[in-house]
Amino acid sequence: RRPVYVEERSERRKLLSAPMAHWVRLLAALAVCVALAQSSRDERSSDGAASAAPGRPGHLKPLGSHRPPEGDIDVLDYVPHPIEFHKNYVLASKPVLMKGATRGSRAFKLWNDAYLAENFGKLVVMTEHGKKENRSKGTSNIQLKTFLSRYNKTDEFMVETLPPPMRGDFQLLRSLLCGGFTNFLKDAVLWFSSGGTKSVLHYDNVENINCLMSGTKDLFLADKVHMDLAHIGADGAYSRADVDSVDMDEYPGLGQIPWWHARMEAGDCFYIPYRWLHQIRSFDRNLAINIWWVPMPRFHEGDCYVDGKVDGERKDLAQYSSLSNFDFTLGQSVRNELLERVKESKLKTVGKEEILEAVEGTIEAQTDEEAEQQLAERERAIDQLFSAADTNKDGGLDQDEVEEAPARLLVAVFGNDLEEGQGDQGDRKVMDYYGADHPEVEMDELDVAVADLPEGFEFPEDYDPETYDINEYLKAVEAEKQRKEEEAAAHTEL
Repeated sequence: RRPVYVEERSERRKLLSAPMAHWVRLLAALAVCVALAQSSRDERSSDGAASAAPGRPGHLKPLGSHRPPEGDIDVLDYVPHPIEFHKNYVLASKPVLMKGATRGSRAFKLWNDAYLAENFGKLVVMTEHGKKENRSKGTSNIQLKTFLSRYNKTDEFMVETLPPPMRGDFQLLRSLLCGGFTNFLKDAVLWFSSGGTKSVLHYDNVENINCLMSGTKDLFLADKVHMDLAHIGADGAYSRADVDSVDMDEYPGLGQIPWWHARMEAGDCFYIPYRWLHQIRSFDRNLAINIWWVPMPRFHEGDCYVDGKVDGERKDLAQYSSLSNFDFTLGQSVRNELLERVKESKLKTVGKEEILEAVEGTIEAQTDEEAEQQLAERERAIDQLFSAADTNKDGGLDQDEVEEAPARLLVAVFGNDLEEGQGDQGDRKVMDYYGADHPEVEMDELDVAVADLPEGFEFPEDYDPETYDINEYLKAVEAEKQRKEEEAAAHTEL
């Protein structure tokens, strides 16, 4: 046999000795191929949606198009006991869908538009415009009955802390009724639209159970361990990616992130673990309540037993308990922040200097003088906190001491950065006033009237929006405005 290289050399000689016409035909064919390839590329580029390269699945397509969802989300046809719920889902940071969990609640049975208008129509609620969330659009404050009269004809949707009068109808699931969950309640948020809303991809720094009263929801979920792939912006806990058309060039991590899908139907409740990423689409008349609670440092299992002993008889828990039976706990966000610092510390304590360093980042002031004044107030609050909570007087707060620290002192240390402030209280009372029957005042004047609570001004303890003379409040607002103007003028003269 002749060696391979001899065969190849022989073939090359034959090719080189071919007539010139052969070479001309070969070059012409090659030119045609190049032209066809270029034409094909041009056609693909002219079609935006079809221009995605094979290496970029999901490019310019809806979020989740880059790959199929992972395995199944747990689905339960019952509401788990708090011990089971905490162990299998909260502690494991694992989402779960509870089918039909809220079908027996008062809100599910009663909250049609007619009932809401008749019983809560005068309440003032906050609405947003544009069903595709981008977190940059303004909000409006209107009566609930006004929203009900127009939400089916506009792109307006409602997002509002559940007003106290409505909390009697909404009921917590039995999964939260022992073990300490209700000591860490943060908020209850009402979401209401005619459907078609799309949230941004985001996470919440709280635990979350979403209960759906009407409509359906599709959820995109991703574990918090993949947070680095979500392109969360530095200015908030959400991604700016367009959920309808993800640009994989700008957000390449979203082309790699593993995800899960869940669908909620009316009557279902869904647990979204702390900091899990999620994006939600709603359909049809859509009314849901989020129950948020701050992550608990520990689960008090004994609280679920009759005699407090875990080897005894479990308490017979009701299926539901009205939200009006519980309070949103002041200061738990701050407490949780300090507990995280305790866990990260080598000494398992947090000292005054470390707290002061954290506090400095929460101060907002117009001048250096104001900043210094606020910082001095926070330092005094830190001294008061340690005087009350540092029981062993070692100069540091351990986990037990942070857990037992008075909530009012925790809030005083961090100011109103994580909790509702005085200005918010003033806004809410003015809104309540406008929500009552005062025909002499036009609702359009609401945004003009709402202002921060003037320094030194307090609403009476027996405040009643039906009888209170709102002019007392407005006079105080005007006086505060005039004082600031005079102060600014004097400063300018100096």
